[in-house]
Amino acid sequence: MLSLQNLPIELVHFIAQDLDIHALATFAQTCSSFCLVAQSFLYRRISVSAWSRNLCVVPLLARRPDIARHVRSFYIAVDSSPTVFPAYYGLLAKAILNMSELTSLNLLVDSGVSWVLKEACTHTSYPFLTHFTCSFPFDENVIYFLGKTPSLLELEVDSIPSTFALNPLGASLPPTTIPRLEQFIGSPRTARALAPGRPIKSLHLNGSALTEEDIVLLARSTSPILVLGAVINSAPVPFLEHLYRYLPHLAYLRIMTTQTMHHPPAPEFYEQVANVLASFPELSAFELSGMHWGSQQKRGDGSKRVWQSSPLSTMTHLDDDILLENT
Repeated sequence: MLSLQNLPIELVHFIAQDLDIHALATFAQTCSSFCLVAQSFLYRRISVSAWSRNLCVVPLLARRPDIARHVRSFYIAVDSSPTVFPAYYGLLAKAILNMSELTSLNLLVDSGVSWVLKEACTHTSYPFLTHFTCSFPFDENVIYFLGKTPSLLELEVDSIPSTFALNPLGASLPPTTIPRLEQFIGSPRTARALAPGRPIKSLHLNGSALTEEDIVLLARSTSPILVLGAVINSAPVPFLEHLYRYLPHLAYLRIMTTQTMHHPPAPEFYEQVANVLASFPELSAFELSGMHWGSQQKRGDGSKRVWQSSPLSTMTHLDDDILLENT
């Protein structure tokens, strides 16, 4: 008779993959071989936070590399209360060091402890990491860590205002680092350093205003930028014209302007915006300071779109009095 302990490991994995967390915990207590399989599922995705009262998971992962190697997605969020002692961040660095098979890493912790990244990758790299989010400024520790993530596709860094200064040397990123990066969330100043020479397609920028000089550098991405969200200080129409000159392939655009409008814009303003939008051959969605501009494909030509010149009205059909055609 075939005992449970002698089951083929493939069959054990097949059984374990459909169990919930409570069943997996019971399954792990059956025998040592089952425990190893159960651990690979129990620790695959970990979310740590003070309000979940599971901060003790970090010391466990720091102490048990055999368990940490099963982690694929790790998320930690620690606010100012309760206080986390510096020694805890040392354990966090060691835990990350042990999680060498990570595909997703989210570190929402004190913005002044970016040093954990450098300690976490002194003797290892993260070849499978494709998503990385952190609350740190773009400093030398972040740059050192990014040098260990050759497969990174999505990055969020320097998106939270911080009192910690950037690298005084300019925090330059080697041109061969993160060569596959496609999506970035963070400040325009960091986007300027990342976009040139990398295939970035999506940018969501915050923290400071995007300038026309920034756009020139963003245009040096090796892939057409398709998605852009940003804050601007300049007048919308000239800025849109500048965007079209350097980023003509935009498919989705959302901008917030800091210019105060003391009176409702004149109809000419809406028409000017719609005219510029019609210049973008691939643009399908646009939002300006909360106002959504609707569009439809032009009759008889699926490659062109017509845009509302009245963004707050409802568009149900093409109307020459409402829509400006791309001629």
